[in-house]
Amino acid sequence: MTITDGLHAKKNYWYVMPERSSDVYYVEIPLHPHRVTFTTDVESISFDVTFGSRHPFVIKLDDGREARTEVRTEFKNLLSPRRSNGEPSVSTIPFTLGDNDKIYVQGRFNGGPRLDLQFDLGSGGTIIKKASGPKANMVFDGTLTLHNSDGTNVVPSSSANRLAIEGLSWTGVHVAVADNMTHREDGLIGNILFQDKVVEINYDRMLILVHDELPALSSAWKRDEVILDGNVVPFVRGALSVGNSSRDGWFMLDTGAYTSILNSDRLWAASKFATELRRLLGPLGGDTRGPALTVAGHTFSDTNYSVRRFDGDESQLGLLGNDVLKRFNLMLDNRHGAVYFRPNARMVDAYRNPERALARGVALGLLAIAAGWFAWRRQRRLRRTTPSTPAAAR
Repeated sequence: MTITDGLHAKKNYWYVMPERSSDVYYVEIPLHPHRVTFTTDVESISFDVTFGSRHPFVIKLDDGREARTEVRTEFKNLLSPRRSNGEPSVSTIPFTLGDNDKIYVQGRFNGGPRLDLQFDLGSGGTIIKKASGPKANMVFDGTLTLHNSDGTNVVPSSSANRLAIEGLSWTGVHVAVADNMTHREDGLIGNILFQDKVVEINYDRMLILVHDELPALSSAWKRDEVILDGNVVPFVRGALSVGNSSRDGWFMLDTGAYTSILNSDRLWAASKFATELRRLLGPLGGDTRGPALTVAGHTFSDTNYSVRRFDGDESQLGLLGNDVLKRFNLMLDNRHGAVYFRPNARMVDAYRNPERALARGVALGLLAIAAGWFAWRRQRRLRRTTPSTPAAAR
């Protein structure tokens, strides 16, 4: 069954389970009025939802069984922060940008020492690095299935933790263990901590500001609508162009990735290398354009990128890494499903592209080998065609 939740079309997302007394669907962005539609291969039913509303209905199966279902316009497990400084509307969290362009803040779990935590909008939950677990004073009382760069694994989890970051504190934070992090971080936090807030990332001032409501913004800010996958991970409208082909869709806003990862059937693992080789060949190389990413009215055509295997979903363009996102100050309005972009001083920064340097180095090496091989072949021909000198008479 397909659910269309506002702008988010979730194909084959919902499975009818008549054995459940009432199967509950929690809407995305519950504070924002919108429409939710359930569609089967036979018919559909729609509801106009507002915060707090509940919409029960029954799905009748071919065998006569009934599946009681309910749409709820509320947060399932809201982790709303408390402020210790008494300020009613905004809190400030300083951050640093690592040498990998990722965002780092400091926080404490369960009264422990300060830990370095990566702020990752692409993360669906809160993560602690395996080696940092003892410093977080956690009791691991369960397991969960975690999907990340290590694949899909069942990992230990801790169900009830306190987290403090600057003047904000949370209780009941569920934390999973992962082992795919570097020396730079002890753990990850994400948008799950701010589902009823407006999160501003100001790269000029190196601050994260947590607002209760959207502040007044000037016309310099560009507004786009977002969907929140899993009610947490933000996606924004954009466009991806490869060669003469362009398509519109959704980019994940992923501050936890330093480079963008693109989803296209016109790109493959060796695309970047092939482009650099064509550039080195000059006019003989043909089309030397790399992929172009368009978001918030700006097109980026010389970015670093990697490629994921195309999954056939034309609406998914991939993810925007922080080497692109850091060029904007961002205002993510989780309350009303919008994100605001404002270009900042980093817009003119050069892209750090170690993969490009490697590709150029490999391409130059291959060209040097090819040139050496042709020179060797030419020398061999010359030796074969040059008559030998007669020996001197004795």
